Amino acid sequence: MVVLHIAYLNNNACSGVCVVVPQHVIKQTKYATIGFINIAANNRIDGINHQFEFIKEFPLSSLPNPFDKPNLVVFHEVYRPEFIKFAKVLLKAHIPYIIVPHGSLTCNAQKKKRLKKKVANIMFFNSFIRHAKAIQCLSQREADDTKFGSHKFIETNGIQLPQIKKELFTNSGLRFLYIGRLDIFHKGLDLLLNAVKLIKEQLRNSQSKLVLYGLDEAGYFKQLQKFIKENELSDLVYLNHEVIGINKEIEILKADCFIQTSRFEGMPMGILEALSYGLPCLVTSGTTLDKLIVDYNAGWACDTSVESIAETILQAINEKLLLNQKSHNARLLVEDRFEWDNIAKKTIEQYKLLIS
Repeated sequence: MVVLHIAYLNNNACSGVCVVVPQHVIKQTKYATIGFINIAANNRIDGINHQFEFIKEFPLSSLPNPFDKPNLVVFHEVYRPEFIKFAKVLLKAHIPYIIVPHGSLTCNAQKKKRLKKKVANIMFFNSFIRHAKAIQCLSQREADDTKFGSHKFIETNGIQLPQIKKELFTNSGLRFLYIGRLDIFHKGLDLLLNAVKLIKEQLRNSQSKLVLYGLDEAGYFKQLQKFIKENELSDLVYLNHEVIGINKEIEILKADCFIQTSRFEGMPMGILEALSYGLPCLVTSGTTLDKLIVDYNAGWACDTSVESIAETILQAINEKLLLNQKSHNARLLVEDRFEWDNIAKKTIEQYKLLIS
């Protein structure tokens, strides 16, 4: 089987798409002939053997055999104007394609920049989505909340278990950690900070704190900074710019609990990464991972609301003696459900079913 992946990948290490798409491409190579086009021009991705230059006109004849006649093309994300032209070429050549929206077609995601997306959908993207062979969702909840597309299937992202893992937890208050984009609405950072505000005295009494790392988006860093200062949370909440590489690993291993309070997600890689190190996670239902984390006893789950988040933070503090067991279960969850080789194999099997 010949599969061609197309995506926009820059050097943003905080972007889940930029992290997982290369892994999908690399791991699937074991089970099929895989090619890749990055529409972020001249940005080659290490580890991918068959990657081709982005050409605006996208003539299939510009690609070497067998990628000039792939069995399937996979578009990652939706709102890339370049995809529209690519899709028209594929339809004319009777080559099927699928779309992996990475959460961008859920009802909650559509509320963000709602008017702009509504116009763009009507003018361009509804046709692009409608002609796709299928929509690949990354979780059941994403599939349930995605109202686009006539056919959907579920295959998730994966993660590699690191050699090093969380060994020691605090004897005093908990160190809660968030690493991800500083997108206030999407990631529910307003919910999280309001929850901290609600229980700030209990957090002080328990000597607990919240550490945030993230890539600034649309001036959100200053907005968060202002909220922290105005609500006198500076001794509880430590806001930082993005952290990557070995420094990111150090922060994960220093923490006692990873926390993510998203309103919506496809499959959040920050949580999977934390779990892979054996770091228990506190998550909202919007992350799509709440049920698995509860089923494996790998952390805590709550509703996507200020009150529920606050209550669950206090529960985690009161149950800190359970951290070692939850840490063990976190690694087991990743090993059972998100190991990359199994994900790649199952995904290729789904692709074959689609075109058979």
